[in-house]
Amino acid sequence: MKHRHVIAYTVLLAAFLPAMAWAEQPKAEIEVRYNARSYFVNGKERNQTYHLLANQVYSKYFSPKSEQIDSLTSTPEGEAKFKQSQQAAMEAMMASGVIDISRMPRKTENIYVVKSSADSVMTVYDILGDDGVVYDEPLSEMTWEIGDSTRTIMGYDCVAAYTDYHGRRWTAWFAPDIPIADGPWKFHGLPGLILEVTETTGLGFFADGIEKSDKPIVKVYGESKYSKADRKEILRAKRASMDNPNGRLAAKGIHDIKVIENPALLTKPGDKTDFLETDYRE
Repeated sequence: MKHRHVIAYTVLLAAFLPAMAWAEQPKAEIEVRYNARSYFVNGKERNQTYHLLANQVYSKYFSPKSEQIDSLTSTPEGEAKFKQSQQAAMEAMMASGVIDISRMPRKTENIYVVKSSADSVMTVYDILGDDGVVYDEPLSEMTWEIGDSTRTIMGYDCVAAYTDYHGRRWTAWFAPDIPIADGPWKFHGLPGLILEVTETTGLGFFADGIEKSDKPIVKVYGESKYSKADRKEILRAKRASMDNPNGRLAAKGIHDIKVIENPALLTKPGDKTDFLETDYRE
């Protein structure tokens, strides 16, 4: 297959791969930038930037902006400064009697997905309310059917593949000429890097930048603060909180405050505006 990009890969010896420990901060071979497309409750398109650092064995999918905040708050001094800025914003809004959540200093993207083929597991870090939650998932949960269709993406010849995963059916396009079995979000397991993956409603992930990289694939900042939780229970709790934002404040002892949610940040339990995984409704 022909393409205009040339990427050199260092293939690690199979006997060495399982021995590499996260403590050694494995280095990436590539860095891919993805546009993650979702939808607000009003149908407006929402686009978020995520990066994937990956080698043959390990990867991390993350929001650079969120990682920057997590890096800042990983020290007591940095966390104190960030909390002070949040408290000041909250006090100003409470004094006015109206809370506009979109004005709060905060991360808007909380997901980290860390994959290890050496351990056959992915670890997902998320936020539920103010608390960090984490869960593991076997890589074997995602299975693919490789199709016959082909197309060119970013100069690479790509092949179509299909998977039914946690309530949605996805179509992926992977590049066999990039021999890294990884992709955006939780997607993995194809014989080539996934450059695009979409769902029938328009949800999707689209690579728009790729380059060689030897950056360390560092652990998630503050990972010890995350508590183990169940994936479906996390999604159910998020759904309940999103459907009742005033109840969310009441649970914290804040009453008689009118909450104005930015309409662009609201979702509803519909196929297009629901979570990427919809099997929590089962």
